[in-house]
Order: sequence, then structure tokens, then C-alpha cells
Amino acid sequence: MKPNQILTLTALSIFMLGSQPGSAADEPSQPKVPSVDPQAVAILNRAVDHLANAKQFSVTTEVWGDIDLEEGVQAQFTKILDIRLRRPDQVQLNVRTTVPKRSFYYDGKNFTLLDQQKGFYGTTAAPATIDETIKKMENDYGVEFPISDILISRPFGDGAKNAKTGQYLGVEPVLGFACHHVAFQNDEVEWQAWIDEGPVPLLRKAVIKSKEGESSQQVIGIFSKWDFGTKLPDFVFAFDPPPGSAKIDLVPTPDTSAETQPSK
Repeated sequence: MKPNQILTLTALSIFMLGSQPGSAADEPSQPKVPSVDPQAVAILNRAVDHLANAKQFSVTTEVWGDIDLEEGVQAQFTKILDIRLRRPDQVQLNVRTTVPKRSFYYDGKNFTLLDQQKGFYGTTAAPATIDETIKKMENDYGVEFPISDILISRPFGDGAKNAKTGQYLGVEPVLGFACHHVAFQNDEVEWQAWIDEGPVPLLRKAVIKSKEGESSQQVIGIFSKWDFGTKLPDFVFAFDPPPGSAKIDLVPTPDTSAETQPSK
């Protein structure tokens, strides 16, 4: 059979099927309506409420992130975050790999960023709450708090509320703990969370994937050593300059990364 005969027969069969009463071709298409699984939202909110109501906590987070080496080439690197927080106005956070990298101090009055590799530190007056301080440092100085989503008063913000779609994906193990696996998506980002299915809904793992730009990057966080009971006294959040360190000025640089200048 010649190719044009095949096309003619195919077109004819489509026409005949479409002309029959009650055929699928006569029925209006029913587009799928994106939805967010209420079970996923309920599980996430339980974890959010628990963390928001905690007066203090400490946690260690292992963060794996994609970095562009060159066009079309990515590699994954890791860092460890040691976080200690006391609501509403104190945070101490260390960033390290095999060696210490940076430390963040906020004591309710001042914010200090310590570069442990170079031996520099800068201090500036800060607002009265963690939320305001995170916002001010990002907007005015380009300094971003690592894992800020779990530091703010409403952890994860409105992640579930702003999602266009969301799913409950069952129970999976993370670090030996059985966890509920939930996922949410919107136009800018896809993110997943693994939340302990036990009586305490602790976040055990999170994955965030950005959809912006040509290169899609992913960040993975593994949370361990949660501690809500050990008292965190004031001196934990007070900055004491290490011996030999030099003070520098934090210079406001809106819309760019923070820059520093040696103080005279």
C-alpha cells in the first residue's frame, strides 16, 4: 500500500469515528485541575506548628548543593550547619566543611558575621526579631542566612499555601527514621520534605529545586541531632572576637552581595 493511501485511510477513519453520535471526539475535553493533597498540607503544617511553637532548639544540617562549574557542567558540594536558636531574637549559626568557614551571631541587638578563614568580622545594629534581622541583612547587606526557612517565626512560610500542586508520597526511611514524604510545586520552585511519622513531627530531610534560569539547581538538606531540651544561655549568642581577628565594616550594598571594607 502506498504512503498516500495509508494517510487517506487514516484520515477517513478519524472522520468516520468523529462523526458517530456519542463518540469521544464529540465530548468536550476535561483539562486536569492542579490540586494540592490535603494530607500533604496537614502533615507539613504539623511540622511547621511544632517548630514555630518551640521556644528554642539546636540542630545540625548537612547541606548538599549543585554548583555550576562551566556551561552545562555541574558538581555537588556539601557543608555542615550547626544551628542554635532561641525565639524570638537570638540565633547562632556555624558553617563548616572540613574546617570552619563562617559564623553568624544575632543577640537581639547586634548582628555579627565572622569569616573564620580570613579572620575578619563585621558587626551592625539589628532589629528586635529574627525575622526582621534576616530580612534586613538580606535586603541591606546581601547577607543570606543559610536555611533561613526554619529560622523564621513561621517556618517554611506559606510554602504549602503558595503551591499550585502538592502530593503525599508515602512513608520512606531517612537516617533510620520512618518519615512521611510530601512534595509541593509552583512556577518558581519544587520542594520536598520528609517528616518523622512518630509523635514528634521533626523535619528529617528537605529538597529544593529552582526552576528559574537555564540551569536547574538542587539543594538537599539532612537534619539531625534535634535538641529542644538543652538550655541555651545568653552567652551562646553573644559574639566574642577570636584572638587575632580583625574588625571590618559591613557596608550596605543593596541588590548586590555584601562587601566589606577594613575599618580605619
